[in-house]
Amino acid sequence: MKILPILTLILLMASCQNKQRLKSFNNVITADDSLNIELSKADTITYHSDRLGLDVTYPSYLRHQYLEDDQMEVFLNNDISLSFMVQNLYKGDDIFRTPGQQLMGMGAELLEAGDDYSIHTGQEGDFEYYAKILDDSTRLVTIILRYLPDRSGAAEGLKQYVHDYQLR
Repeated sequence: MKILPILTLILLMASCQNKQRLKSFNNVITADDSLNIELSKADTITYHSDRLGLDVTYPSYLRHQYLEDDQMEVFLNNDISLSFMVQNLYKGDDIFRTPGQQLMGMGAELLEAGDDYSIHTGQEGDFEYYAKILDDSTRLVTIILRYLPDRSGAAEGLKQYVHDYQLR
């Protein structure tokens, strides 16, 4: 009879240890979480683009991607990219359709518009995008954030970054 209480106590302790192990096992950091952590610690870097004639600021956890295309600068990390494009109005760049019209033609939704900017969102292929177009009367600057839908948590901070982006 003395063995039964001891056996019950041992089983109770074993079940508590299993519950503790299961609880700690569920604390897994995903790639999306790690990008959020990186974003929260990120500084901004200023990069002067001779191609665009523009100083570009971007979060330090994104990496500059060199492209042959002289119309764009791209910064990326793990299925998230931030692109900067410029159309100069005073240089006579042939603008058939403004960037906003092009995005709307691709099915983008206009989220917000002001006197010198507009913000659009949409989907192209597997990627979602969030874009801001700035008009400083001499050029149209387009900033496009592209990300896979499963990276939407990490993209939230960058959406705010794009939304608040100002030309210097």
